[in-house]
Amino acid sequence: MRASLWSLLFANLLGSLFPLFADPVQVMDSFTDLALKEWKIPGAAVIITKDDKVIFIKGYGVLKDGAPERVNGDTIFQLASITKAFTAAGLGIQVDQGKLKWDEEVINYLSPFALMDSYPSRYTTARDLLAHRTGLPAFTGDLLSKLGYDNAEILRRIRFIEPASSFRESPHYSNVGYFIAGELLAAVAKNNWQDTIQKTILDPLGMKRTGFASIYLDSPNVARGHARIDDKLVVLNPDLIGGFPAAGGICSTASDMGKWMIMLLNGGKGILKSETIQEMFASSMCAKPEFSEAAPISAESGFNFGMGWDNYHYHGKMIVEKGGGLDGVRTVTTLIPQLKIGITVLCNLNLTSFPEAIRAKFLEEYLGKSDEDLQAEILRMQTSLNDLLKPEKPLSNPLPHRSLKTYAGDFSNDLYGTFKIIVENDELVLQAGPAQYPGKLKYWSNDTFQLSWPILNMGTQEVTFTFGPDGKATQLQTETFGNFKTLKP
Repeated sequence: MRASLWSLLFANLLGSLFPLFADPVQVMDSFTDLALKEWKIPGAAVIITKDDKVIFIKGYGVLKDGAPERVNGDTIFQLASITKAFTAAGLGIQVDQGKLKWDEEVINYLSPFALMDSYPSRYTTARDLLAHRTGLPAFTGDLLSKLGYDNAEILRRIRFIEPASSFRESPHYSNVGYFIAGELLAAVAKNNWQDTIQKTILDPLGMKRTGFASIYLDSPNVARGHARIDDKLVVLNPDLIGGFPAAGGICSTASDMGKWMIMLLNGGKGILKSETIQEMFASSMCAKPEFSEAAPISAESGFNFGMGWDNYHYHGKMIVEKGGGLDGVRTVTTLIPQLKIGITVLCNLNLTSFPEAIRAKFLEEYLGKSDEDLQAEILRMQTSLNDLLKPEKPLSNPLPHRSLKTYAGDFSNDLYGTFKIIVENDELVLQAGPAQYPGKLKYWSNDTFQLSWPILNMGTQEVTFTFGPDGKATQLQTETFGNFKTLKP
């Protein structure tokens, strides 16, 4: 990203020189307007609540690049992983009703549940799932949500995921863990995850423009996702499953998110008990900041997983936060429980740290300036992320040394099932699972291809084929999805 940040730095300077005269709300509005331009964001919405009131709400930019319709407080955005906080709250409601305990074994309610190792299969709890401490590896298994399996079959296949660490040894951000949490909620509530969230949270709070895939598809006032590809802004198709619905499938507006924040910051307001909210916010697993955690998060601030939330400290206050990202979408909700104040930032650009830049300014306005330049730190993080995601340059005019037909066949493993490789229009195409989820294979070198999917943020993976004496492929290997052996006819 190329951004001078001079305008933002000037805004910071004014706030530092005239703190007594600067209205934080006006500062946030001016800063967000400037940041939208500096970060080249098509559209965004911001809401701030204090005590039991909305003190600021505004839309910026447009729903879709090149179109005139502008974002407002009622524009629907995908929340992405902010959904996880709703799933945790849904389980918290069951705890309040005495139907579940945070530290009670999942298998007591969800008898088909099993992980690869017997000990966590027996002793995993809701807290373990929500605080990413089951040992399930980060992001592994997300592809299962695209392959056409029903929930019972996905739950069965999870036992084939190899753990990244021992049970409760270290945290690994797992969407599969939240799929299991959604199934646990459905089992305890005796209703599916979606209807349970609707009836226990969204309806009682009057979040009328919050829902799931249908609310996004049926409304004209929706923010379309964008990505910058080869320095061009491209409109993306939405990933409305969000990794798994319970992990990332809710859509909402700035206005409705205000109702959600006010409830959380004011004792639950009949939705959740105050002590249950505090338990969700509290640290359940120590973690360390990774490349995706933006300033002021650092080794000094601490960083921990709660249940559906993260937390860290800034100027002596615990900050509770949940961010999200899907194809073309970035979001963050940041709460300061001790001050009963919070902010949600929603924007429609892929893999941007713009939401973190806004919430960093928010923290400085309401808790005091940082000793470091937070905006410069966040920009450096974004630059590093951009460099990390740059694709390798392929060989010049590479051509496979074998006939494409020799790579074709049906390959299978226990976790994902069948990957069918076919030749189509002189290219190799992968069809995954019962849904025949499509992937494209681009020749790289020797017997290795680059696999890409319709979901941009799934990235690319190297796929290497192994051949038998008859000249036909017998296996395909990937670092991300494991090894697949050919199915004999």
